[in-house]
Amino acid sequence: MIRLGIFLLCVLSFQAYSQDTLKVTLPEAERLFLQNNASLLAQKYNIEAAKAQIIQAKLWDNPTFSGEQQLYNQQTKVPLPLGSLGQRAVQIQQLFLLAGKRNKRIALEKINVEASEYNYYDLLRTIAVDLRTNFYDIYFIIKSLSMYDEEIQTFQELSKAYEEQYQKGNIPLKEVIRLKAFLFSLKKERNELSQQIIEKQAILKTILNSKENTFINPKVDEKQLDSLKITNLKLEELTATALENRFDLKMQDAAVRYEQANLSLQKSLATPDIQLGYSYDRNGSYIPNYHALTLQMDLPFFNKNQGNIKSSQARIEAAKKNFEQSQVSLQSDVVRAFTKVQENDRLSKSIDNKFIGSFDTLIDGAVTSYQKRNISLIEFVDFVESYKNTIVELNSLKSNRIKSIEELNYAVGKKVL
Repeated sequence: MIRLGIFLLCVLSFQAYSQDTLKVTLPEAERLFLQNNASLLAQKYNIEAAKAQIIQAKLWDNPTFSGEQQLYNQQTKVPLPLGSLGQRAVQIQQLFLLAGKRNKRIALEKINVEASEYNYYDLLRTIAVDLRTNFYDIYFIIKSLSMYDEEIQTFQELSKAYEEQYQKGNIPLKEVIRLKAFLFSLKKERNELSQQIIEKQAILKTILNSKENTFINPKVDEKQLDSLKITNLKLEELTATALENRFDLKMQDAAVRYEQANLSLQKSLATPDIQLGYSYDRNGSYIPNYHALTLQMDLPFFNKNQGNIKSSQARIEAAKKNFEQSQVSLQSDVVRAFTKVQENDRLSKSIDNKFIGSFDTLIDGAVTSYQKRNISLIEFVDFVESYKNTIVELNSLKSNRIKSIEELNYAVGKKVL
């Protein structure tokens, strides 16, 4: 009960600086993240913008209209002459794309939409792992802080009591100074952990897009975390899953297909387009009321889009090499993450929980033994130091294990644990 009270005191000490406290489990935090994260919402708009470009690519070019009206008749001295003595002409033309240019541009924009969607899911993967790692970091740091608060409270009481005894001449000054020095060390280390929480809270608030004065208090079921089975994972299966699910790899594949589609478009641009139209001339031709069909096109004598075609061919090869490199990097990421998970899990499973429980019991007895002078100050401080380091390292080990699992999920591109 004492340790639980200290733990709650530790959490409340952070909450004292804020008006609101958000107690959330990880699934709740992930829901808030999906609803509120500004970067994800912005990327959704980018997807909609890319889809709008498909609509634009499907549109036909607008027809062009030109008109002509005589301003002044020199013979009749009449401005803007109308009727049979006036001259006017009109022309309407429509551009027709040849060689399938319109469909090829539509195909390009569809690949762009794919790439935007892959970018969204890859961004989701990246921010989600930051969310989860910071979430668990805060939880385990708060656990370490609860131990520091307990030790600080104990040494404050001891320092006060022993200073009174020193004033009475019952103990030497060096013992009081040693207690205060250790107390100062505890407060300094606790402050360093507090700074870490402040930094991680800022990251978490940014991800969740929560208010500045909100303290996010993670709720974690440690038994569920401890029950995660690493031994069921196989490296070959993880690599195959990553090749299928990693959206950054899909983006590279889309880049190859985009360049291939662009090459097809560039080749089609070598074919000139035609403009068909209708022309009417009132009095400016060899006969009045002249009607004609018009045809206009470029003659591909010099510019056959050779440079753009060659450039596109080179970009295809570059995109293919980038895709190959991404596959190699992906496999390396999975191997590294899988190895880290195995090592952290093996070390975590080697800790004897009974040993930790015994340590908790012994620390209470050590305080009593020191007060009764059954152990020296040096022995007492050494024991407390060992206890403190053990608890901090244990929480760090648990945090590292969970972070390595999240790194594996990130490397695979899917939650495997």
